[in-house]
Amino acid sequence: MRTRAESELVERASVRPSLGDRLAWWIATGGGSGLAPIAPGTVGAFLGVVLFVGSAFVGRALGMRTLEWVMVGILLGIGLWASSRACRSFERADPPQIVIDEIVGQYLALAVAFEAGGEGPSWSVIGVSFILFRLFDIWKPYPIRRVERWASGVGIMADDVLAGGYAGLAAYVALLLARRLL
Repeated sequence: MRTRAESELVERASVRPSLGDRLAWWIATGGGSGLAPIAPGTVGAFLGVVLFVGSAFVGRALGMRTLEWVMVGILLGIGLWASSRACRSFERADPPQIVIDEIVGQYLALAVAFEAGGEGPSWSVIGVSFILFRLFDIWKPYPIRRVERWASGVGIMADDVLAGGYAGLAAYVALLLARRLL
């Protein structure tokens, strides 16, 4: 005779994930990059850099200065949906395999930082933004640690969006100061 927990596991294992569940899992894990054995959050943040650089070049080529901000909104909406749906399959509040939050947070940090420069991506600003984002994401100053406790995809996404905002503002201020002093 099975225990109740064993019965639930068998039942859950026999349910085939829907196409929507698989798509959410793929997006939430950054195409599987969140399964990296070491530093999946850093891998996700790197994907945010790649996505930003690509969209910045496309936006500049098309004469769309606001493409980065449109992308922030799209990524945030998709990230909320995907992380909410995928965290159920991992059965944890904020599993490290979900990296869409790092992708969006890093993307936001770069979008804010490049508002100061007004030009296309430069490697120095990208590097500073990347380091600052990872610092704020790991350190979690107020209120980042508090919002991390929020339920479902909102909590998963909110702490990294705030970390991205902090990092972007810090990089923005540093860039403005560097331009005035140098």
